[in-house]
Amino acid sequence: MCTLLTQNICLMCHTQYLQLGGNRIGDAGLTALAKAVESGALANCTYISLRGNQIGDVGLTALASACASGALEKLTLLRLDSNKIRDAGLQAFADALGKGALPKLESLNLAVNSIGDVGITALATAVGSGALAQCTYINLGGNKIGDAGLSALAGALSSGALAPAAKPVS
Repeated sequence: MCTLLTQNICLMCHTQYLQLGGNRIGDAGLTALAKAVESGALANCTYISLRGNQIGDVGLTALASACASGALEKLTLLRLDSNKIRDAGLQAFADALGKGALPKLESLNLAVNSIGDVGITALATAVGSGALAQCTYINLGGNKIGDAGLSALAGALSSGALAPAAKPVS
């Protein structure tokens, strides 16, 4: 499916809403999509749902690279819930966020993955640096966050780095 999308990049340039939830695209599919994104596909996209696609660290790392290139600068909502993301993938994603990727992101859903303290600490570092200044919603429920990760996240949130109207983290 994503190979087909990458062959139709010019058709995707005006897409503002991409819903791919529940398609089992996996790492290979997201890597192909990320290459298309880096080539200009989805430049006007504000909403991407990749929930329930068996995406792991390799796929999220590819998406992080695409985001770091500035290719999704208009994105306001990203759903990555119900996948297989672990700490390494979130670390790569958080690193991209910390370098200014996704400056308009308002909603980030990472619920029901396998993210632990190391990944959450990386995300907390990005949040604390102001990387998600527009963000009003972050969902991290159903992961493997322990005391260390929660402590790092609480510290970042208490710094006031999120948007003033931010809703509680789920």
